[in-house]
Amino acid sequence: MEPSINKDALLERIKFEHGFWETLLDEVGEERMTQPGATGPWTFKDVVAHLTTWRQRTIARLEAARLRQSPIPPPWPAFLDEEKETEQINQWIYETNRHRDLAEVLSESRRQLEQLAALVEALPEADLFDPNRFPWMAGEPLGPTVLESSFSHLG
Repeated sequence: MEPSINKDALLERIKFEHGFWETLLDEVGEERMTQPGATGPWTFKDVVAHLTTWRQRTIARLEAARLRQSPIPPPWPAFLDEEKETEQINQWIYETNRHRDLAEVLSESRRQLEQLAALVEALPEADLFDPNRFPWMAGEPLGPTVLESSFSHLG
């Protein structure tokens, strides 16, 4: 993401990505979302659940910033380090979500996209773009991670 992005541009990008996602969901169609083969043995529903689970981490960070707290841990087991064990985390996500109902998975995904925009809207620009604002972000600005962790799989 370009360093000169601001809050308004971030919100516009979230809106654009949300529209792109809805178009993709329409193109795939619910009748095909439970068929294997979207990516290897995974169904499209599995992919949606995968993105939704990773997005939970971003929402937790935004919520922590809003409340001036440390974020809650991600939903996967604490012994899995996302820097070293992404494949194991992805397998855990798959196993945890593969039996969930499609409507539930889609509803959660849509709810999260709305929540992302609302949380970004609620935060001051400095909270989103100052790389030193939150120690738990390890020198990274919070705003750009919204796009990187929530939409980079899509483009």
